[in-house]
Formats: sequence, structure tokens, C-alpha cells
Amino acid sequence: MERDEDIVKVKDLMTRNIVSVSFETSVMEAARVMSMRDISSVLIKSGDEFVGILTDRDMINDVVAIGLNPKNIMAGEVMSKPLITISEDASVDEAAERMRDNKIRRLIVKSKRGIVGIISEFDLVRVEPELHFLIREHSRLEFHPSSSVEPREISFAGFCEDCDNYSEDLEKVNGRWICEECRT
Repeated sequence: MERDEDIVKVKDLMTRNIVSVSFETSVMEAARVMSMRDISSVLIKSGDEFVGILTDRDMINDVVAIGLNPKNIMAGEVMSKPLITISEDASVDEAAERMRDNKIRRLIVKSKRGIVGIISEFDLVRVEPELHFLIREHSRLEFHPSSSVEPREISFAGFCEDCDNYSEDLEKVNGRWICEECRT
């Protein structure tokens, strides 16, 4: 059994500097903030309350891909909500499971004081690359040679070890997790 002090906690990996914009900020301005800060998301505030998160994916899917003008769309109109949170004292395994279960890449970190940070899937992979949460989940599957079931290729989601891009179709090739593009 692991000792509590050996478990990596969310507060050990989270980003503490929360970057936010107001609900009324244009998507164009939010993109500028994200570009200047070299980040892929900003929290959205309405008054003093955090009400959602705007990600680069939200901008692409909900604005650019459908031909809307990012100058004319408010960040609050395309933000993801509600915020999915986790305690700063939770383990990174709990964070990975919550991301997986909610199909998201970032969690908002809360403490008794309120929102104190953000943790991303990248933060988790950076610390435990060989134990990426989806790989860890699927690695519990065992193939028993005496079984009549034939082994099959299993693919996973995560970051390709060749190009570092996120893929939902990683396969193990020569001991490395590779995306479909890098396999061809």
C-alpha cells in the first residue's frame, strides 16, 4: 500500500496563476490573452465569480470552424460550463479519472479558499508519462494464453511519443506509443 506522502497530489502539479477574462470579452481578445501568456485556456468571470472556461478548442469548434467573426462573439457565449473542479488535495490519479470521465483536458482546482489553480492532462503526462491515465486504466487488462480469445490490437488516447500531439488512436510500436499519422 502506498504511503500518503508518496502520492502526488493535484496541488503539487497545478498552475497557480489563474488567467481570466470577463464574460463580455470578445473571443478575439481572449485569444490575444492566451497567445501572449502562451496558454490554451482562460477562465471566464461574470462579476467576481468564475462561470466557465474558454479553451482553444472552443474557439476553433464554436467560432472559427463555423465562420463566425471572433471580434463579434463574447467569450461567455462559447465557453465550456459548468466548471469541473477537483480538490487541491486529490491525487493525480483522481484528477486523471475525473478528466477521463468528463472527457475534458483541464480541471479547475479548489480549496477552502475557493479556486486556486488549474491542472491539465499535460501536467499529468509530464509527471507520469509511462503511466498515462488511459494506459494505466487499460493496462489492467490481461491476455491469458489459455483463453480461446485471440489477442487484438488495443489503442489508447494520449500524447504521441514521436510528435507530442494528442491522439485518441495510439498504438504501441517498438515499445513506444505512436499516433496513426506517425505510424504511416
